[in-house]
Amino acid sequence: MNGGATQTFGPLEEGAFMRSSAVCIGTGRFLRAVLVPALHELGCDVILAQTRGQSFGQYMQKRLDEDAGPKYELDTVLQDGSTLTTLHPITACGSLGAAEGRAAFMALPAKLKKLRFIGLGVTEAGITHNGSSMLALAEFLHACYHAGRAEDGPQLSIINTDNLPFNGDEVRAHVLSCDFTQAQPDAEAFGAWLARCVCFHNTMVDRITSQREGCPEVPRAEPLPYKAIVIEDLQGVLPAGLSTVPGLAARTQPNQLALDIQLKLRVANGLHSAMVYAMALGRQPTTDLCAQTNSPILPYLEQLFERDVVHMTSELGCERAVVTPVYTEWMTRLQHRHFGLCCFFVSQNAMQKLGIRLLPSIKATLLAAEAPSDFMAFSIAAMLRFLTPMGEQTRLGEGRPVFVGNLDDSPALAQPCPTDEPPPPPPDAVPPKATPARFEYTPGLRVDLEAGTYEFCDGDGLVPLLLRPLGRTGGTSAVAVGSITEQVLSTVEGFSPRTDTAHAQLSQRVAQLLRRMLIGEPALHVLTMLDPRRPLNLTKSKLREAVGQEVAACDAIDVHAHCFAAEYGPELMLYGVDKLLTAGFGDESLACSPDLVAQYLSIADDAPDAFAALPQVTQAERIWQALFVERSPLSEACAGVVSTLEALGLTEALERRSLSEIRKWYASQDGAKFNEKVLRLAKLKYVVTSHAPFFSSRQLQACLAPPPRPPRYRAALELDALLEPHGWPSVLRTLEATDTTLTLEGLSVLLERCIVTLRPEYLSCSTPHTFAYATPHVTVPNTALGEVAPTVALILDAVLLPLCRKHGLPLLLRMGTRRGMNPTLRLAGDGLGSARLESLGQLCAAHPKTKFLVTVLSDADQHELAVLASRFPNVHVWGSWWHAALPSLVRASSAIRLEVLGTQFTFTASSAKLHDQLIHKWRRGRDLLTELLTAKYGELLERGWRVSRGDIRRDVHRLLGGAYEEFLRKRL
Repeated sequence: MNGGATQTFGPLEEGAFMRSSAVCIGTGRFLRAVLVPALHELGCDVILAQTRGQSFGQYMQKRLDEDAGPKYELDTVLQDGSTLTTLHPITACGSLGAAEGRAAFMALPAKLKKLRFIGLGVTEAGITHNGSSMLALAEFLHACYHAGRAEDGPQLSIINTDNLPFNGDEVRAHVLSCDFTQAQPDAEAFGAWLARCVCFHNTMVDRITSQREGCPEVPRAEPLPYKAIVIEDLQGVLPAGLSTVPGLAARTQPNQLALDIQLKLRVANGLHSAMVYAMALGRQPTTDLCAQTNSPILPYLEQLFERDVVHMTSELGCERAVVTPVYTEWMTRLQHRHFGLCCFFVSQNAMQKLGIRLLPSIKATLLAAEAPSDFMAFSIAAMLRFLTPMGEQTRLGEGRPVFVGNLDDSPALAQPCPTDEPPPPPPDAVPPKATPARFEYTPGLRVDLEAGTYEFCDGDGLVPLLLRPLGRTGGTSAVAVGSITEQVLSTVEGFSPRTDTAHAQLSQRVAQLLRRMLIGEPALHVLTMLDPRRPLNLTKSKLREAVGQEVAACDAIDVHAHCFAAEYGPELMLYGVDKLLTAGFGDESLACSPDLVAQYLSIADDAPDAFAALPQVTQAERIWQALFVERSPLSEACAGVVSTLEALGLTEALERRSLSEIRKWYASQDGAKFNEKVLRLAKLKYVVTSHAPFFSSRQLQACLAPPPRPPRYRAALELDALLEPHGWPSVLRTLEATDTTLTLEGLSVLLERCIVTLRPEYLSCSTPHTFAYATPHVTVPNTALGEVAPTVALILDAVLLPLCRKHGLPLLLRMGTRRGMNPTLRLAGDGLGSARLESLGQLCAAHPKTKFLVTVLSDADQHELAVLASRFPNVHVWGSWWHAALPSLVRASSAIRLEVLGTQFTFTASSAKLHDQLIHKWRRGRDLLTELLTAKYGELLERGWRVSRGDIRRDVHRLLGGAYEEFLRKRL
């Protein structure tokens, strides 16, 4: 390929222009981390135009030369420090910085028959009259006008990735008024075409990005926020599937985007500003240090949110349910130990941030007839302390005055609070980087942690100059601090301490706190003395709302599923509506009970064998017709399909009962992207996927030589076949296929190979309803294995329990299965029976150093299991598996567990076989947990116990996976 093609928009793949529907002006890291992946999700092939320079084209040329293909890399740094690198294809790229490249770009509209989106990746400074990007966009749109684009189809959508509020309106104005447009002889007709055929969407963007170390062309980003980009679509021109694109939200009603902007400014940005000045003064240079065990920062931010920021709900006329998720997500983002921002960098433009981010919350609090809290006063005082120059000032004569401040002598943090201690990172997690003692946090401004000094600017320098007397010896009298504080705050537009009594009172409180800091008390110590850990107790009327919000916000752990990542290939990574309707029936890639098939066969004339012989698409069509068209989908299995398809944005197809439309949508989905989409819709931190080496040759290969596993997928080794007679032939076949001796020792050797390569979280077995265990067996390792399966107890004592002890692995038991209740239904014919839990008690007593993760199928066993778990420290109860997952049974069993175990169990696990199933199972589970906890907390309130949001958040975290992780770390 000609090396110049990456600079002059030559197609990187044959025929690509015929498919391309998106062009982006700009190749910035944020645009490539957010907008381009979102466009890919919408099915677009994308062309990227670098506005200046040639670095991106050179990067892409290098990848082509190395046979990496026309895809750029994107690094996402996960919470444990591991990096997920994804590849994103592009159709073509080039540079507008050279005449040849610009000419090639302006010729594209005539070639792009399907053009629908134009991305704009410029900074706020680039949106200006006759700015280079505005001129390029105007010229490109003029070429689209002459090519007749969007005359007979959807409007062209201009989507910005800058932080300017209502940026689409600004861009439209600049395109219309720029010199290029005004110089065109057809300017009037061009303007009419713009009004008719082009939609300049207003947007809001939010994802922290940087660059890969050593390779600035690769974006490095935090995990994708839920509103990484919000697009206003008042004209309804965007595709219907937009709502399911990870990180993207559409706003179709007036004022919705304005509310999103206020939420970002007041909640996320406001709390960010409120924390960084005290942290910087306390020599905590990065924001992620707020998560330290002994830090008062997180409790302080919660107090500030609850006492001040939430008053925006009454001012803006929105529900608290809209505001809280922004807060909870921001708290999670702040605590990312591997993606903290520099506090000094964030501290820039302090007075401007005070006016934009904090003052609106002060005004909303006063409108609600409340006084701003001590924590709001502290946030302002810390900001003014940071802006107070100390000592000699040698750079005041520069174009923008540079001042020097002093750091606090010591952080003087509060005592550790054990309940706030975050869980330790996984063993293979990347340790956070250390901060150097001296560093430049922005060009020309330095920090010296050893000397205890920092340089800073603020606007035109007026406020630091006003504060300068307070940094001199003897300048910190109460009168001086009060007077100067009032003078400084009077410079903030909308704040009038000299004429407004409430403002004056707040100014006095700020001055009192500021003086304490100026005379030597560290800012973080002042904060600690304000007692930010004091409880924020809830009233009963606010209880359900609080519980629902905390349950919805918690990233859960799915401790038991069968969902393989796309890296395992289409044989194991399963999804799609046909599989959703027929899951497992006659499909040996799935070990599940297909409840929909069983429902269908119970009402249909089809014989099971005849139905099994039909193609899967035909099976799905018959089930759809019988259970969703001719009947209302009232069963839990049917409701799960409806809930899943609705969440994926297929509401219109559901309304029309159109299976063909649903199939068409699924056909356009990419497996890897579908993985991420579903995990986000289910709001999962990670999923533990069962690998069954005796189930199929493909799964055996996945155990012995697994592909690279994405960080949000963990593994378990499922060994059901060892304990169930019908599975024993497959065990023998597998041993023979792997040249393993047919002995107990040989079986152990094979499983050890799987453990070493797979690194499972636990070993997993389902036990038959006939399971019995009395005392440990004396085993002989070289015992030969024959056609008759050994007893369950022998397999446990000879193989599984020794492996658990050797590798420190728990044994997960799913108890009470009754296989083959109706063999004619194949996998659909399995049922349940009593789990005989006296055997579990004997097993736990005989092996007190082995951990057991246990669930049961029969409702009759739930109480006994809860009591047993309360008596044995090596037992952890999890989930409601299979037949026990009906909402009515989950309510009852979970109520028993809460009453017996408190929060020391795992509320739910999906046991999903298809990725699609994760959505409904987790949405239903969260609804049930909200219902249960609301009732339990209500009872506590009636008994005089106070409940705070922090209490709820802690408990929900445990129930949705935290207790599972605690159990794995527990020492017996």
